[in-house]
Amino acid sequence: MAKKKARKIPLPASAPAPSAGRQEPFPGPDGGGEAGASRWLWLSAVILILSGYFLLHKVDPAGQNAWGIVSPALLLTGYLLIIPAIIVSYRR
Repeated sequence: MAKKKARKIPLPASAPAPSAGRQEPFPGPDGGGEAGASRWLWLSAVILILSGYFLLHKVDPAGQNAWGIVSPALLLTGYLLIIPAIIVSYRR
């Protein structure tokens, strides 16, 4: 096999020198994206899905009571909330 030569790319002269005293290592509590919105969407999706599954036990076999409508609606809403939760999580 041929030997590979490492090419060293010089830094441009106009690049500012990093200053250790000016920058924070991570953003404070007021900055840093939408972590609260993402957490809220994930938490509400999980709560809706779990409550939909627990309410399925109250549905009669024919599905003629109100729980037969509410529990699938909660499940569907929870599953559909996962999509915006993923989008908000990965936009940061």
